[in-house]
Amino acid sequence: MSPIKMIIFDLDGVILDSEPLHENAKRRILKEHGIDENLDLSFSVGQPNKLLWSNMIERFGINKSEEELERSQYNYILEEVKEKKIQTSRGLLRLLQWLKNQGIKIGLASSSDRHYVDAILKHYNLYDYFAYIVAGDEVARKKPEPDVYIKVLDQAKLNPDEAIAIEDTFAGSRAALSAGLKCIGYQNPTSGNQDLSPCFVKIDNLSQINKIIAGYMEGPSC
Repeated sequence: MSPIKMIIFDLDGVILDSEPLHENAKRRILKEHGIDENLDLSFSVGQPNKLLWSNMIERFGINKSEEELERSQYNYILEEVKEKKIQTSRGLLRLLQWLKNQGIKIGLASSSDRHYVDAILKHYNLYDYFAYIVAGDEVARKKPEPDVYIKVLDQAKLNPDEAIAIEDTFAGSRAALSAGLKCIGYQNPTSGNQDLSPCFVKIDNLSQINKIIAGYMEGPSC
């Protein structure tokens, strides 16, 4: 068993409980375009936002591009985060500080665009914790493809067995495994009924992660 040198976080649903904010933003945009149906948007959780917007453009004839709709979605989420003083996920700050104290590198791999990722990290004063950040618009393919994870590993000059990912969705965990990473499944109830079976362990609080990582650091080699 290789020593763990880096933990790579997903953003939405892990750093903060933002999946409800994504849904609110999506429905707000749809309503602005006269679409007030009770649509089931659960299929879009953990998937690239453009998948949803291309579907909506084709289905309802929305006269805007996928990029414009996605940018509005991010802006509405940031607005709600600030207005409602949304907090980061329980146990996150203690975990980040513990990883820093242990000398374990911290990365972030998100399908969201870089301007949104940076805005979220800066809003919560988290930016300095993350040595390596890759966003969805910085790679050719978003999750469930492994590109963001592969790029983080390349930046850190680490092998996959030297890092562990934290994900809250099936698409994200599949991306991590496709990059050769072990993945911790964070069971966030607002992320919907996600299949986290690709993950080697499941948790419901980020404060549980330090014990898992400590086990890797202290356990016998294999």
